[in-house]
Amino acid sequence: MKIEFKKIGFEPKKFQLSKNGIEFQGEFKKDKDGLVDILGNIKNELNVTCDRCSKEFMIKLDENIHLKASDGLYKGHLEEYDVLEFYDGMIDFDEILESEIASIKLDYHICNECEKIEDFEKEF
Repeated sequence: MKIEFKKIGFEPKKFQLSKNGIEFQGEFKKDKDGLVDILGNIKNELNVTCDRCSKEFMIKLDENIHLKASDGLYKGHLEEYDVLEFYDGMIDFDEILESEIASIKLDYHICNECEKIEDFEKEF
């Protein structure tokens, strides 16, 4: 789902999309600095890999996301937000969802079996 930056106003608009069963919904609006404020939530389940035993397992997702989007290069500095830069005059919500899923998958995950093992490092 793509939306043109120039069509985004100061009143919140809702969005909802799904990719591979993962639901992404929320709202977006232009803020006083000309950035687009995106407040959303990602829900469902995601297949991840255990960092200890390499088994795949499912985790439940219920992630709140608060991002800012810039039409082109962002020259400011916002420590409390990630600012995504888009260069074609469009915000791509599919790309945002894919990026968030990739980030979650890269996080450190431990399956239930490995969580039960005490002193894991001592076994090797």
